[in-house]
Amino acid sequence: MRHQSYIFVLGCMIFMFSTFSSSLKAQANSNVSNINQERKKEIDSIIKAYAAINKFNGTALVHYQNKTIFERSYGWQNAEKKIPNQDKSIYQIASLTKSFTALTIVKLGEEGKLSFKDPISKFIPDYPRGKEITIEHLLTHSSGIYEALRNKEYFRLLHTGETITKSKELSFFKDEPLDFEPGTQFSYTNSGYILLGVIIEKVTGLYYEDAVRKIILNPLKMTHTGFDYLALKSPYKTVPYSYISKTKQDKTEIWNPTLTGPAGQIYSTAEDLYKYYKGLRDYTIVSKESFKKATTPYLSGYAYGWFVDDLYGKKLINHGGNIEGSTSYFAMLPDEDLCIILLNNITSKKLEKAGNTILASILRQPYTLPQPKKEITLSADLLKKYVGNYALSDDHVIHILNENGQLFIQNDNDPKVRMLAEKEDVFFLQDDDTEISFTFKKGEKDVVMIKKGLSSKTAEKL
Repeated sequence: MRHQSYIFVLGCMIFMFSTFSSSLKAQANSNVSNINQERKKEIDSIIKAYAAINKFNGTALVHYQNKTIFERSYGWQNAEKKIPNQDKSIYQIASLTKSFTALTIVKLGEEGKLSFKDPISKFIPDYPRGKEITIEHLLTHSSGIYEALRNKEYFRLLHTGETITKSKELSFFKDEPLDFEPGTQFSYTNSGYILLGVIIEKVTGLYYEDAVRKIILNPLKMTHTGFDYLALKSPYKTVPYSYISKTKQDKTEIWNPTLTGPAGQIYSTAEDLYKYYKGLRDYTIVSKESFKKATTPYLSGYAYGWFVDDLYGKKLINHGGNIEGSTSYFAMLPDEDLCIILLNNITSKKLEKAGNTILASILRQPYTLPQPKKEITLSADLLKKYVGNYALSDDHVIHILNENGQLFIQNDNDPKVRMLAEKEDVFFLQDDDTEISFTFKKGEKDVVMIKKGLSSKTAEKL
């Protein structure tokens, strides 16, 4: 009888413990769910703050601790046809391409097909000073090689659909003198990654695109990622805009993929890039040792295709991309299992700031939200010093006019547009992405600089 009573009591205790344990687990799950709901609202409010100043138009995906806690799209995939951006929308990722190029090189190194210390002359025998420039110099932007975007003909061809041969592309920077001795400085250059693409082709015997598909895209099942955005036919293809607001949409041309190549030609989706993150985190493509090597900074915080920063005492691995009409941001803290993916079909210099703000919110760090620009009033005497004609290098003239205490800017004989003062010497235009700044130095000509999107023009006062 005592034995039966003991079994009964023990059974009751097990039942009570099991019920209590289940209750604790349910409460913990509820708490996690509530926290994630709060995070969703906070991330949404951050993105909406950037969208309100016309600096976010695209898709955001945030993964944290084994869970996608946020995925949402904003703005227009095609403003003219009123097609909204959606989670399946396809975007150009621009310079985030460099991480794919670097990872392909790292994989080839892991397979013993090349060494990071190999001189590039081993693969491109006729390259000037190729015996002094190594693969590692190319990976880390420490080669000193001339930036192709500084070549006016290269920049012009970017805005065409012409097919450019590899030898023609290399001619835009190959014979220019080095900016500095290899390995001594950091200077971000697309040219180095174009050369890495050539090396990948020499080593694998495949076209660059096919090598990246074989090594990265196919193993990770990144089926919505590709290379020739001009040729892409998809209902989810985003239209690129230099600027977009509720009342204004400025479309822009797709940059020539045969020129951006291994430095910036890839397009993708947020969900495909999420697969990319998991492949990196889980060492699917390269080993833990190789990934550590690839994310160890060389000069100025740049590793092999990644910027590496110390943020809040944690290792932040990230890269962005920005071309006319498309901006990307990809950040990860593998130790926290945290990844932030932001893709836009607008030119936006604020996307990295938006990503870092989201990061701060998740890690419970202080942050501020962006505010719309506000006009301030400048004195009549101050306004007078800006007035005049300013000559651009391409034989155009910028006119700064003062009419009834208001400043206007006019390019040659184009319609004049009112300038609004943000602060002394810095102005903006209403519902536009243009920033106008003046520089006055004693003994030198007065200068006006006009920045719009990725372009920047400087004019001297006549």
